[in-house]
Amino acid sequence: MRGVTISAGYGTGGSVIARLVAQTLGLPLLDRAISTEIAAKLQVSLAEAEGASFARSRIDRFLHLLAPLAGGVLGAGTDAAPPEATPAPDEAELFREQVEAIMREALAAGAVILGRGGAAAFRDRSDILRVRLFGSRRARIAHAVLAQGIDVGTAERRLSEVDNARAHYVRRLYNVNIDDPELFDLQLNSTVLAPDTCVDIIATAFGALTAP
Repeated sequence: MRGVTISAGYGTGGSVIARLVAQTLGLPLLDRAISTEIAAKLQVSLAEAEGASFARSRIDRFLHLLAPLAGGVLGAGTDAAPPEATPAPDEAELFREQVEAIMREALAAGAVILGRGGAAAFRDRSDILRVRLFGSRRARIAHAVLAQGIDVGTAERRLSEVDNARAHYVRRLYNVNIDDPELFDLQLNSTVLAPDTCVDIIATAFGALTAP
């Protein structure tokens, strides 16, 4: 496995920087689209999907929905025991296992992963560069206002909701703090550094990590 995981707080330009890093390194990007699709199909909010907070009654649908999104790595055999024949696993553990399977398949050929607790999932891997994008609350709100064309109040509300959902996701699935510096090899204040600068630093660090 090899690749880059990028953890980005709301308003840090994570989507833009992750896309540029993937283009620069010539690697595919696995972004947050899967969480969005799961949320829509399960008829839950994105905050619930990113926080892995699913009602147990939805779990039977969950594996069915994730399997095609995983590109075949999650498929259960046709002779699998029916749901009523086996104990129902904890939904958080089930969610973690499925999302990690998707990430592992992507990283097998090399990938840039945005979000999904990638830094926590692969914190013991020396071949994965784990990056954190951060910035002050004030700077991130200002960035969101400009980037998304929204008012300050909306940006403040979204920052709290999204940051809390992502922190809950990592805490529930991995029992770690999303802001723990030990999870990351590289931390960049992307509200101060330009996106191109962040990309150059990340690409250089990745090159050093994967050099023979």
